[in-house]
Amino acid sequence: MQPLSQAGLKLFYSAVRSRVQYILVPVVTHQCKYFTMADLAGGDVNRKKLIGTHSGTFHCDEALACFMLRKLPEYSDAEIVRSRDESVLDTCDIVVDVGGEYDPSKHRYDHHQRSFTGTMNSLCPDKPWETKLSSAGLVYLHFGERVLKELMGKPVDKEKLDAIYDKERFLKAVELVGTEFVDRVMYYSNSWWPARELVEDSMKNRFEVHESGEIVIFGAGGCPWKEHLYALEKEMGVETPIKYVLYTDQANKWRVQCVSVAPHSFENRLSLPEKWRGMRNNELSEIASIPNCIFVHSSGFIGGNETKEGALQMAVKALIMNKS
Repeated sequence: MQPLSQAGLKLFYSAVRSRVQYILVPVVTHQCKYFTMADLAGGDVNRKKLIGTHSGTFHCDEALACFMLRKLPEYSDAEIVRSRDESVLDTCDIVVDVGGEYDPSKHRYDHHQRSFTGTMNSLCPDKPWETKLSSAGLVYLHFGERVLKELMGKPVDKEKLDAIYDKERFLKAVELVGTEFVDRVMYYSNSWWPARELVEDSMKNRFEVHESGEIVIFGAGGCPWKEHLYALEKEMGVETPIKYVLYTDQANKWRVQCVSVAPHSFENRLSLPEKWRGMRNNELSEIASIPNCIFVHSSGFIGGNETKEGALQMAVKALIMNKS
């Protein structure tokens, strides 16, 4: 279990900005089934609640889901448990973005499984939006009305509210802009620019990894590689674009990630094989004929393996399967 870092909080702010258009605004008048405090209490009401989510690299999705849940009274002091171990997740009162299961009756809210196709429209037919929901979207679907009520608090005079809001908004803007500027400068100076040398060295050695030159291995995770890779491909005159990068996650497991067609695109140059997508653990290892597989995301943009050798096998086999 790890507390959210400052970077995690910044990810949340980004999540609010990027998701407000398609998660928050469309369902403000949500009238579908949502859970009450009584629904959630169950068992010993005095026991501290546990919110489960995955370990390793965190994302806007589960950060926003956990944030919303902790706005509810019953979860206001809940502990956030970060794990991929099912026995650990089974001890949690609610689980988001991990576990391979969407079951509101058990308070399981994952969207990664191959079988999940839920949208606001399919789960709440009076809503027109047909974008596949994330875990944060699922939490909002079931708890959003109560979250909004908690955020709005007690009714206040509109004139007073507007005056306080305008004053607070300006002061917050000054503080946030200044903090963000300093953070960005330090990030680019201490992390982003030094990463360029690491990416360049890995690209120069790519033919030692595989004869195709389409797989790159980074010695450690957390390297901001994307912008550098695209720029260096042009500078180095790379003729055959790199398809996959391998690196370690925070648990020292190995990831194989597809390179997208452009820095901010969701389209991959070469996705992981379709029949692997949404699969996990032994089932994935059997289908792929590769030992120690952990997962492949339902969209095919990333997968995981316990070992470097296993992750490399996944990348190599993906190259062969996609080109055959």
